[in-house]
Amino acid sequence: MERPTRRRLLTGVSAGSVLLSTKRWRADGGHSTDSDDGSSASASAESTLEVRISETNAPVAAGEYLEVTPVVENTGSTAVRTTVELIVGHDRERVSTVETTIDAGETREPMRMGFNTYPVPESDEFPVRVDADGATDERTVRVEGASTLANARPGADLSVEPGTSVLFEAGAVDPGDGQRTIWWLDGEQIGDTAVDTWQPAYYDERGAHFFRYAFDSPGTHEVTAAVLPDAEAGTYGARWTIDVTADGTRAPAIETSRPTDQVIEVARDDPADVEFELEATVPDGALDRVIWWLTQSDSILGVSDLEDRRDTARLSTVGCHTCTLVPWVVCRDGTVTEPDPSWQFERVDRRGTVEVTIHDTNDPVAAGDVLEVAAAVVNTGSTAETRELELVVGHDPTVVDARTVVVDPNETARVRLGFETYPTEKDERFPARVVTEDDADEVSVRVFA
Repeated sequence: MERPTRRRLLTGVSAGSVLLSTKRWRADGGHSTDSDDGSSASASAESTLEVRISETNAPVAAGEYLEVTPVVENTGSTAVRTTVELIVGHDRERVSTVETTIDAGETREPMRMGFNTYPVPESDEFPVRVDADGATDERTVRVEGASTLANARPGADLSVEPGTSVLFEAGAVDPGDGQRTIWWLDGEQIGDTAVDTWQPAYYDERGAHFFRYAFDSPGTHEVTAAVLPDAEAGTYGARWTIDVTADGTRAPAIETSRPTDQVIEVARDDPADVEFELEATVPDGALDRVIWWLTQSDSILGVSDLEDRRDTARLSTVGCHTCTLVPWVVCRDGTVTEPDPSWQFERVDRRGTVEVTIHDTNDPVAAGDVLEVAAAVVNTGSTAETRELELVVGHDPTVVDARTVVVDPNETARVRLGFETYPTEKDERFPARVVTEDDADEVSVRVFA
């Protein structure tokens, strides 16, 4: 695998690096002028564009977003269609582009560009450059080194056989506060907890963010986490080296699982708990836990502790219609596996002839705004039916709205329910259900802080 671009970008620059010389710029076909702010600007003789970096947010802590604000002016008499490029490091890697048309005599600003910096452990400096149609400007920026994350799991060095999945954890810097974690694989950004809907549930349950990855390619790989605490200056980094080889550690195996049916039917009118059981083994090392995930609601139903090389985990739950129960079997060395296929719930035995389907919501909404859920009520019977619909939300189910509808035979009534969301200070994801005495439907909705 080709070695990392961003790791090469930052670890490959010396702390004493400076801007490229005027002679070097002229060799590239331009002419240089030194700006008052220490940048080095140039314009192409064949272009009517002039480029200037007006500001950056440097210095930034390693792992944070480095923002560059260029100003592009068209000094000519005709409009110019151009691609503005942000180029970083001595290897001149293009990390961001903006295509735009600049009219004659127009100055385009601000034009914000940037990238997430790699969580280097030591402070460093490197050049950032903006190019547009041959015109260019460059500055040297500084990144402050990230501290070492103390509670990262598993150990820093692993050896696994090809095809093995590993679960990495970046523990909370402050258990009472939140954080954002950005994940890198071999120097390429590959994950961000800000856009992963399973991360909040995992953070609440385990006090950590996670990254799971199956290593298929033999060789040595590097996983890195950049941790950005919500209420603390500075950033943290965690690093793991993974050697993928034929004689490496194997993932745990699931010997038996019950129920044997993969589709689990649950009565709608009187649902009863279903007992689930997994017997897991591992050839080397020791088992640690089973994490029981429930899809759609993006929630963890429970965590079962395991011991030794063979153990059994159990869970009792009702589930939800069309949700899937996905258990992760995790070893102490971070290797992980899950059953294939997992279990899916299906509600059956309707008492009436009315079916409910949620067909739209207005999520995501800002905290304090009204969340609306649109549902279709279908009467498949031969007589008119009257039903009360309830909107039930939250992991601790609460009725927040209700409506009575009359549906003629073979007709569909469309109903919109809603409620004013609570002004929460953090992003929330929770289930929203439309329920009648015969049927129900559920979706997962989001509220932004």
